[in-house]
Amino acid sequence: MAEAVDRHERRRRLELAGVWAALREAGIEPAFGSLTPTYDFYGKVPSELTGLVVDEPHGTGRMQVTVVAARRLVPPGEGGLSADGHTWTRDVDIEHDLTAADGELLFEVTLLEGATDSSGAVWAPRRLARDEQAVVDAVRLWHGYRDMLRVTPPKPAPQRRRSLRIRVAAARRAAASSPRVRRLSIGADLPPEQRSAIARDLGALDDARLAFNFPRDRNGRYLKSAVVALAGYGPGLSRRGPWLAVRSLDDELVVGLEGLIGANQDHRWDRLPWLWTSQEPSLVPWNLPDAASARPVLDLLDRFAIGEALARCGVELDEELTALLAGYPISYGLAQHAETWVKRLYDQLQLCAPWRLAAAYDVHQDERRAAKRPGGEPVALFGLKGMNQQSKPMVGLDTHDGAPRLSMIWTASNVRLTHELWQCPADLEAELF
Repeated sequence: MAEAVDRHERRRRLELAGVWAALREAGIEPAFGSLTPTYDFYGKVPSELTGLVVDEPHGTGRMQVTVVAARRLVPPGEGGLSADGHTWTRDVDIEHDLTAADGELLFEVTLLEGATDSSGAVWAPRRLARDEQAVVDAVRLWHGYRDMLRVTPPKPAPQRRRSLRIRVAAARRAAASSPRVRRLSIGADLPPEQRSAIARDLGALDDARLAFNFPRDRNGRYLKSAVVALAGYGPGLSRRGPWLAVRSLDDELVVGLEGLIGANQDHRWDRLPWLWTSQEPSLVPWNLPDAASARPVLDLLDRFAIGEALARCGVELDEELTALLAGYPISYGLAQHAETWVKRLYDQLQLCAPWRLAAAYDVHQDERRAAKRPGGEPVALFGLKGMNQQSKPMVGLDTHDGAPRLSMIWTASNVRLTHELWQCPADLEAELF
């Protein structure tokens, strides 16, 4: 079968000659050839289309420029995508046949950053421009965005961080010395086996340990937003069911029964009963020989030497998180979120205990196997924030060739790994500070 041919290739070469020359003068090497098929609200471009192609210097993206005939349907400034992004009104008809009698010749600029669909096409909204210089400026901005839009990573404040650790450790010890824990009554309408299990867990509750380990804010006070799920009595981690849970009310902890989805909780201690009962840890304390072994890594984290701290513990980082740690946006289309993501990444990874990540992932995999669910997929540690959509960017943990690896994942799931499995243990910090 013969390949499709662009009947207007010669005309397009001629119309794009000025853009090609200006880009070369700016140090950018465009290539003229067949374009990757794209589609957007205006429709799908023909597979035989030709034009200029510029590859991204530090990634897999590319920018394509061609020439089209366009006929405006509404006055300038009207139509297109609305400001809130909820509606779209066709403002022009775009024709790739340059002999269209009633069409004005315009440049069509398309940025490709997404994956291809089953037909090999890429979703890529197009932009139209009349002026050659506007096209050149758009390509130059995109081509150099990584350095031009780089953000400055947060500056470390090791002394302030050390003071915070000391303040929180002191608050934990004070709370444990005189704990205030209130137990709510459990409903009599529960099945007898659930009431028996709940009564057993309430009887095993160690108020001092619960008060010591409950999540804290930066001032050492109980974290108001925290919900700690202690033990579940329902159908499974991924379904809503009754959980013995703890919340804070000023300087008091309140224990009661709540309907929660266990897998979605930031603080789930059913696998860590020594945090809230007198039971001794079943794991090697802190996953370390002794407390002093953690200090070099914590010192690196306090100085925001995140990459060095992770490498010291054998933890790998994917390309996107490596770029964000250095302040670089991961793509042109997502560059507006770089500042939020970089700050969030530093704030959260400073709290981690990198040497615990492998064991933490093993716990997650054990739970997956027990629930007869497939394993090997990353589990979210925390979100990067800043996007109001169903699928959100998060930092995920899995293993690669046996080593723990952190990567940027996109997921609509609320499942996450409990903080107390991957963050620095409260009693370890108290031992050191």
